[in-house]
Amino acid sequence: MLLIPLPFVIVVLLFVFAVRLVRGAAERGDDATTFLLLYGVYGLQSLLVGARWGYGMTELLPLMAVVGTAVPPLAYIAFRGLANGRGRPGLSDWPHLGFPFAVILLLLFWRDGVGLLIIIEFAAYGAAVLLLARGGPDRLATARLDGVGPSHRAMTVTGWTLVASALSDIVINIDFAVSGGRYSGLVVSTGTTIGLALFSLAAAFADPGGQERTETALAEPEDETPEQAGGDASSEDTAIAAEVDRLMRETELYRDVDLNLMRLARRLKRPARAVSQAINRVHGVSVSGYVNGLRVRQAQRLLSETDMAVTQVAFEAGFMTKSNFNREFLRGTGMSPSAYRREKKGLISGAEGV
Repeated sequence: MLLIPLPFVIVVLLFVFAVRLVRGAAERGDDATTFLLLYGVYGLQSLLVGARWGYGMTELLPLMAVVGTAVPPLAYIAFRGLANGRGRPGLSDWPHLGFPFAVILLLLFWRDGVGLLIIIEFAAYGAAVLLLARGGPDRLATARLDGVGPSHRAMTVTGWTLVASALSDIVINIDFAVSGGRYSGLVVSTGTTIGLALFSLAAAFADPGGQERTETALAEPEDETPEQAGGDASSEDTAIAAEVDRLMRETELYRDVDLNLMRLARRLKRPARAVSQAINRVHGVSVSGYVNGLRVRQAQRLLSETDMAVTQVAFEAGFMTKSNFNREFLRGTGMSPSAYRREKKGLISGAEGV
C-alpha cells in the first residue's frame, strides 16, 4: 500500500487555506501576498519533510535546512504586517534573507555550524513574534475587529512554536552528545510535523484583512504594557473615548465588517495608539471588545424586535462569521443567540397575554 506521510496531508490543507485566502482577498481588495508566501514556504517544507521521513530521501536534508530557515523571518514579517498594514515584504525586509544565505554558506564550508545558527534564528524570531503579541489584540491595528482575537492567538501560537522548535534542536544536540543520536530521528520527524501543522493552522486563523496594496507601511503602533493600558484615564483619553462613542452612535460604524483599529483611528484623525489607549483606560476593554460589545447589543435588539434569521442578524450587526458572532454573543449575554430570541419572544408573548 502506498505510504502517504502526514506532511503531505498538511500540504493539501495549505492549498485549501491558500485558495480561501485568495478568494477572500480578491473580494475585499486586501493584499495577502506575505501570507501566501508563508503558505508556500510551509507547503514546500512539508513536501520535503514528507519525502525525507516518509521515503528516506536523505539527500533532501540540505534543502530542508535552507527552506526551514526561511520560515521564521517570513512568519515574523507576515504577523508584523497585521500591525503596520503592509501586505507584502518591502525593500527593508531583504536583510531577513540573511539566515537562509548564511545556511547555504555554512553547508558549503562549515556544516557543524548549521544547527547552532538554526537554534539562534528560531529562538530570536520566536521572541520577536511573542514581543509583537505582547501588545495584545489592539497591537494588530489592521486586522478586522471581528477576527482580531483569533489573529492574536495565531500570532502567539506561532511565536511559541518557533521557540519550541529551537528547544527541540537543543534536545537533539544533547541526544547526539549522550546517546549518539539514538532518538534524534523520532524527535526531528515528530517535532517537525507537529510544528508545521501548528504553523499552518496559525496562519490559517490569522486575518490579513485591511493590509494596504502599497509598498509604504503605515505607522506602526507602539506596544503598551498592561500597566500602562490599565492606568487612570487622562482628560485626553476621556475626550477621545467620547469621540468614539459619538461616532459609533451617529454612524453605527461598528456594523462595518471590515472595521479595524487603523480605520477607526483615521475616521477620528487620531493616532491608533491613542485611540486604543483611550478605550482601554475609559471602558476597560480592548478596541475589539468595545466594538464587539456594540455589535452584540445591536444583535440583541434585532433578535428581540425582528424575525431576521440568526445568520442575517450576525451580518447586520457587523460580524463577518457566524462562529465569531456566536462566541461573542455567548460571552456578552451568557446564552446563544437562538436561546436569547426564544427567551425575549417568550417574555413579549407573556406580557401581551396579560
